[in-house]
Amino acid sequence: MKPASLPPVIRAGAARGNAAGEGTALADIALRGQERMPRPAGGGETAGGHSRSANPASSGRQRGAAGKIRDTAVRALYTLGLDSGEVLLKTLGGRRYRVDKVTPLRAGSGGVLPEPYRAASLALARSLALEQPGRPGLLMGMDPEFLLLRESTGRAVPASRYLPMDGVAGCDAGPPGTRGAFPVAELRPAPRGEPRALLAQLMSAARTADRLIADRSLRWRAGGMPLPGWALGGHLHFSGVTLCAPLLRALDNYLALPLLLLEDARAATRRPRYGVLGDFRLQPHGGFEYRTLPSFLVSPVIAKGAVFLAHLIVSRYEDLTLRPLDREDLHAAYYSGDKPPLRAAFPPLAAQLRALPGYAQAARYIEPLFSCIAAEQTWDESRDIRGLWCGKLRPRE
Repeated sequence: MKPASLPPVIRAGAARGNAAGEGTALADIALRGQERMPRPAGGGETAGGHSRSANPASSGRQRGAAGKIRDTAVRALYTLGLDSGEVLLKTLGGRRYRVDKVTPLRAGSGGVLPEPYRAASLALARSLALEQPGRPGLLMGMDPEFLLLRESTGRAVPASRYLPMDGVAGCDAGPPGTRGAFPVAELRPAPRGEPRALLAQLMSAARTADRLIADRSLRWRAGGMPLPGWALGGHLHFSGVTLCAPLLRALDNYLALPLLLLEDARAATRRPRYGVLGDFRLQPHGGFEYRTLPSFLVSPVIAKGAVFLAHLIVSRYEDLTLRPLDREDLHAAYYSGDKPPLRAAFPPLAAQLRALPGYAQAARYIEPLFSCIAAEQTWDESRDIRGLWCGKLRPRE
């Protein structure tokens, strides 16, 4: 490992507002999880916000205006390729904010970082120094989503009719604007240290869902946007690794980018509200959740490849140094779903992945993804995935 190659400041933050309706947020990308970047809007009343955290890793998301201010500042810095800095926000009323100015962090006289960045930098360095090569203590979990569809009506059926709130197969709230109490189904396999063991738990969770969802006429749909307005995610959980900017950027470039090349065209409509780069959330278990991916339940082949690839990336991210998504044109192509320029940027990423220690053991699961990318194949979000995961053919309606 090469901790010295990582950006120095990862954990520090504060926000303050003034009577003129401006707020200054000192933040960085590992301070808090963020949902999505508020859209700029004109007009409205102005108001200030204030928040401060002395121990950013001690809790998950912060709610209210202060959390929104911090999330906006974090997103602005990350989008610009910065890990720390000061963001000047203008409040527009209705919990809407506009980024007016971004000032990168600079060392003071003698090259000394100002507080609280200096303390955060030292804390990060200590945490990274404790990690062993290959991160043998890495633990992975997930909670990919899917929808239940009544094809005769074209409408989603609330998962809460069949699945409990908790458990390995459960239900969750849907996107804003969707109806139904806890309409989205989730698979929540028990976390495991090895990808193969985690996938075995995922298969078991799918069988549990199959048993609980007694209506055999319902279609199961996954992907990014299998129905208009229904954005789905394939969230991955990690612990036993220090959350930092290079880790998130490696996941964006070496995992989110290849999966975008495989996605159904309709999945692009999930962005930019969902599927944003670097989207994460701190978790009570002490790890974090990477929230950028669509639901990879579209296919067991894609799910297996995504899980093995994610484990490999997080295990060896310091050796994955390419950042094509830092280019403005490729960054825009990601959000618009413009695949040709992203496909041209993929071969060097694949070459670095294939050169990693441990790739040979994961190759049988990852290479099918790479072959599909080379053949310009995509998944089909209109496909019923129940039979793929549960091995049963559902009778025709």
